[in-house]
Amino acid sequence: MEQFFQLMENFVKQIKEMENQRMKIAEVLRKIEKIEFGQEDKIISKVEKDELKEVRIAGVDGGLAKESFHGIDLILLKAVAVIFDFKEGKLNEVIYYPEPLPSPIPNVVFDPFSELEFELNSNMQRQMIEVETASETIKKFKPDLLLMDGSVVPHYVQRPESSSLLFQIYQQMIEAYKKLFLAAEENKTILAGVIEDSRGTRFCEILNQSLTHLPEVREAKVLLEKTKDTNLLSYALNYGERTFAFPYSSEPEKHPVLKEFGETGKKIYSFYLKAAEFDRPIRVDFLASSEAKEIASKISSILLAICNSSTYAFPSVLIEADLRARLSEREIEEFGLDLKSKLGNVASMLDLRRKGRP
Repeated sequence: MEQFFQLMENFVKQIKEMENQRMKIAEVLRKIEKIEFGQEDKIISKVEKDELKEVRIAGVDGGLAKESFHGIDLILLKAVAVIFDFKEGKLNEVIYYPEPLPSPIPNVVFDPFSELEFELNSNMQRQMIEVETASETIKKFKPDLLLMDGSVVPHYVQRPESSSLLFQIYQQMIEAYKKLFLAAEENKTILAGVIEDSRGTRFCEILNQSLTHLPEVREAKVLLEKTKDTNLLSYALNYGERTFAFPYSSEPEKHPVLKEFGETGKKIYSFYLKAAEFDRPIRVDFLASSEAKEIASKISSILLAICNSSTYAFPSVLIEADLRARLSEREIEEFGLDLKSKLGNVASMLDLRRKGRP
């Protein structure tokens, strides 16, 4: 136990030192009045709340529940779009698509996936239904802004080998995203995704590359390489402030996901916004069909107006979508029990051994 407590003391000391360094870097960033990066000349910009005089905002989220048996896997999927119509600063109407509480879509996976492959398959299926719902929402309701829960590009996936059983599903997912980007551009809808708990490091990478002339940044090079963006920006951003908008990737043509989208991959940008006084910044990814700075300003202005909690920085339209799309463990259990009752005692529907482990 003595060794344990000694390690704890060392960890505390190390974390304190790193946090103090991050605070110093944050102070330096706030003092920099001008910087040339892309279309912006400031690291940090003040955001004015949108008055919501006449704006239609959509939020899309999906739900996933899954369970594995001896021979097959079960999935339940659901996606919901919530549309908020604001007039003169007030919520005038709420619309749900396809309906307020849609029934989940059941799916039986017969392919002999490994556990990892099943996870990837489930994740891609969930993203597909969300993206398809988003495309339909744009075409049907033409919102000024459509927000996704998560990034606007495929996430937590990697391109499978062409011989893999997952490759066809991956291709279908990529096509769904392409259709979403096209729908957004054709209908002049701003497409953005809000990442609740970002683990991104792109902003810190840019600082390391662009501010090497500053001694404080140069000395903290190694620290910045070990720092998540939101960790640093928790100290640098005040409520109602955002960072400059920056490309999602420095080399989109080589990025494992963005390269799938050709020229459109170069239009994906990101920024961070402090949307709640007592919460960390959120990351926002968006499709910059025109001026990235102008679009980032518009998105951040609306987000600041619809993030209503001082302790939880997340837009109300996505909170509502999450509540409508959420699936419980009970629902997937009932799906499995219903199949068992109709199939009887077949090998495919036997529970995994670990469920009966003493």
